[in-house]
Amino acid sequence: MVSSNGNSTTTKPKRKIDIKKIEQLNKLQVSFSKRKLRLFNKVTELSIMCQAKTAMIITSPNEKLYACGYPNSDSVINQFIASENNVVIDNEKKKQDEEIFETLRFQYEELQEKLKEEKNILLKERNKGDACFTSWWNHSIDDMSFESLEKFKNSLENLKLNIVTALEEKRVNSIYSTQPHQERIKLLKS
Repeated sequence: MVSSNGNSTTTKPKRKIDIKKIEQLNKLQVSFSKRKLRLFNKVTELSIMCQAKTAMIITSPNEKLYACGYPNSDSVINQFIASENNVVIDNEKKKQDEEIFETLRFQYEELQEKLKEEKNILLKERNKGDACFTSWWNHSIDDMSFESLEKFKNSLENLKLNIVTALEEKRVNSIYSTQPHQERIKLLKS
């Protein structure tokens, strides 16, 4: 045989290897390592050439795990496990979702019915002129005790303070949001 540089070389033909269990431990480990690397190379070549996602897991005679994958063996394996589980989970989840949907629909219909009843009751009471619809500030203070009047007065003063504070905050916020910087300073000083 002639090589590309012109020298004649002789190559030995590949000898056929019988596929059988290798008994000698050192030969077994060497063979395993070489064949494992060749398999991993083939897996990577397949992935690159065919743009396929691949994963391979091999257990050595020493019970060690070796994994190879492209682009990443973990992601490919997780994708496989997820797709296998999804088939089973999808059917179970679908049944559960249907049951939940029916339960929620039933509860919704019951609540809608109760809401209609409550609205009707409130409308009837309003039409009767029931006192529960009058405002608290329209109640008479003549029947209140001195202590109750003091509490009521304090509550009204707190309410007034809260209203004044809220108005001031809104005034300041509106000044900051609508006025340029120099005008804000003038308005705040006034």
